[in-house]
Amino acid sequence: MTPLTTFLALPGGDRRLLLDALLTLVGVRLALRVVRADRLRRPLGRARPHARPAERIAWAVQAASRRLPGTTCLAAALAAQRLLAREGHDCQLTIGVARSQRGLAAHAWVVRNGVTLVGGEASAGYKPLVAWSGEPSARPDSAACDRS
Repeated sequence: MTPLTTFLALPGGDRRLLLDALLTLVGVRLALRVVRADRLRRPLGRARPHARPAERIAWAVQAASRRLPGTTCLAAALAAQRLLAREGHDCQLTIGVARSQRGLAAHAWVVRNGVTLVGGEASAGYKPLVAWSGEPSARPDSAACDRS
């Protein structure tokens, strides 16, 4: 099955969510070139009360990240946090560091209710350096996250 055939076989809601994740991911990747990561923690638009399940949002971000070459864990985590906050889900984006053979390595992941949704497969062994709580926004101009 080709990627296009697989995409077209998805239910309409999943196709829209996957496209939303892809567009958010592209936007975050472009924005990371010109602004600091902490400026990207605001949601896009009004929060909707759990319109989409958090696990489906995580699936969409991970699937889009796999198909967009060069996507970093930070870009994927920021995209996931933006989408989760917009959908009314509390979450926490964590950036951690670990020693590696080359010096220090960094990784970003997103946790909701104690479950790692994005970036969890590689988060073991990293010590949290900074964590941003993602709170759903009631207004488009309010911050989705406050520094912990």
